Amino acid sequence: MKSKRYLILFVFIAVAIGVLFSTGIIGGSSQVNQSAKENDVIHVVTTMKDTVKIGLSKNEIKKIYGNDYILVNHNGDLENEEDEYWMYRLLSDPEYKSNVPDHVIDREGFRSGKIGVQLFIGWKNERISLYTIQYLGKDNNLYMYGNVNGEISEDIVD
Repeated sequence: MKSKRYLILFVFIAVAIGVLFSTGIIGGSSQVNQSAKENDVIHVVTTMKDTVKIGLSKNEIKKIYGNDYILVNHNGDLENEEDEYWMYRLLSDPEYKSNVPDHVIDREGFRSGKIGVQLFIGWKNERISLYTIQYLGKDNNLYMYGNVNGEISEDIVD
């Protein structure tokens, strides 16, 4: 008799937890989580726009974003005269492996939510000489903000 009560109690708890998860009362709904990520992306992009500037040193950028950057191999595709290129990915899946070269915007990665924000930096004489910030906006458009050749622009990529 005692085991029957435990079985009924167990089934009741399992059903209750299932209902709470499915309604988003616990665990949050995917829409709430998506909105939170969108807000995080906008916050990170706004912060980047305020902090990343032409002329900052590698050490200054490392103090802000750390050492977890990708040294970009552009295979000679980029015609600028920078010494090297770095790429940071923030709010991104650390296990995600892109199918496109690092210097090409990974549209699939952004649209699938695997990449949140991407900062691409060109270095000349240990200082930022150009940078771009790529992100998926709340309107589901892919944006690129950048300072290239001293000109700041922000455009929809596609």
